[in-house]
Amino acid sequence: MLTSEEFEAYLDRQKMHQLDASQATRQMLRRSREQIAASMALLQQQVPKIWHPEPPER
Repeated sequence: MLTSEEFEAYLDRQKMHQLDASQATRQMLRRSREQIAASMALLQQQVPKIWHPEPPER
């Protein structure tokens, strides 16, 4: 059986773990939104013309 001090320490660790996980999730979501915005900006640009070499002679 846990003492009250051990139980409090356990609860504190659980809270810190939850806070760390929430912060990591927020950071990942922020980066995803930034990448989506960058992708959308690229999609708005005109597609560059790509040079294609001459086909081989037969």
